[in-house]
Amino acid sequence: VQLKTNISSQYVIRMQPTNRCLSTLECAAVALSILEKNNHIQETLLRPLQALCSFQLQHGAQIRLSKEYLLKNGLYPKPMPRNKRKLRKMELLMNSVKI
Repeated sequence: VQLKTNISSQYVIRMQPTNRCLSTLECAAVALSILEKNNHIQETLLRPLQALCSFQLQHGAQIRLSKEYLLKNGLYPKPMPRNKRKLRKMELLMNSVKI
């Protein structure tokens, strides 16, 4: 499923492949709010996720940037893969939509 939206993930304690990736909960919340034409649904469903992230951050978790962002800014901490398929996937992330 692909949502045509500019929403960034609020699940900041988990590294996502790209800046536009959403968690399953976030996708469901966005879809339901669009179908029902009611933004309060999205706010209500995402409140526990926001509380979870806030709690985790208060207890030592760190905000994770997307793999796409890290690659584009030369901050990716791991060596580039040797496997051609994985290397191609990384190159696609680096050459995808500008941040």
